[in-house]
Amino acid sequence: MIDSIIIRTVSILGPGLLGGSLALALKKYSPGIKVHLWGRREEPLETARKLDAADLYTVDLNEAVQGSDLVVLATPVGTMRSMMEQVAAGNLEQALVTDVGSVKGCVHRDVGSWLSERNVAFIGSHPMAGSEKQGMEYADPELFCNAMVALTNEENLSSSLVSSLRLFWETVGGRVIEMDSVSHDRAVARISHMPHALASVCARGSGKDCTDMLDSLKALAAGGFRDTTRVSMGKPSMWAEILMENGEEVLAALDICAAELDCLRNLLRKGNRDALKLWLQGAGDMRRTIMHPSPDESGLE
Repeated sequence: MIDSIIIRTVSILGPGLLGGSLALALKKYSPGIKVHLWGRREEPLETARKLDAADLYTVDLNEAVQGSDLVVLATPVGTMRSMMEQVAAGNLEQALVTDVGSVKGCVHRDVGSWLSERNVAFIGSHPMAGSEKQGMEYADPELFCNAMVALTNEENLSSSLVSSLRLFWETVGGRVIEMDSVSHDRAVARISHMPHALASVCARGSGKDCTDMLDSLKALAAGGFRDTTRVSMGKPSMWAEILMENGEEVLAALDICAAELDCLRNLLRKGNRDALKLWLQGAGDMRRTIMHPSPDESGLE
């Protein structure tokens, strides 16, 4: 297993939003790096060709990774292990493998440990970047600009490899943080996965059992509804996988939310206006603690 690496060739396995954006970002910000792009189908690869996103386009996994210094798994987490099983071990011996999955524990259990047993280096990555729109046609070279990128080194690889991967993400605009997979999955359940689930609850609940007033809902829906429910427009198959993969932590986060909903219901039933104001104030205080308001939110303060 390698202890250090100089990244000259990168193989990106998966020409979706993240994989495609990474290919375009490398072309823009690190044109000296050679990019290989693999896809299951020719159609997204043809879109990538039109965008001049890579140096090599292929549906052959072994061709895609041959001679690469860094292999980036940009496919659904559930497919990563089977993909690696199709690759000849000799094509990965001199490479560092990473991923862009939003859940890290299962990736290290299913992929990282399996690769480690075969003397292949693996460090997990999670760029906190994305969109409700998916596919190579929506790829954006600026997608990772100022995005947090979590690195999880559960296989305890060398600091040199971690530094190389850190520099790689910084090259395309990312801000890197290192953490363990348990802390990562617990945190993203709270600030990404649970909010997506609740956005879906809001979207479903808003129009349920009220077919007689849909015209009114459409006429009155504005910024608050748009911003609260936007992420519910994400690809259902992708988000179903994410929520299931991090199910234990998402359930724990939803239990906390259920307790908060019970509290809100009780305050409304009792008509306790002062307590309700304190409850709402606590929500704003917590948001400010976690995330500084952006300039366009200043009027809400």
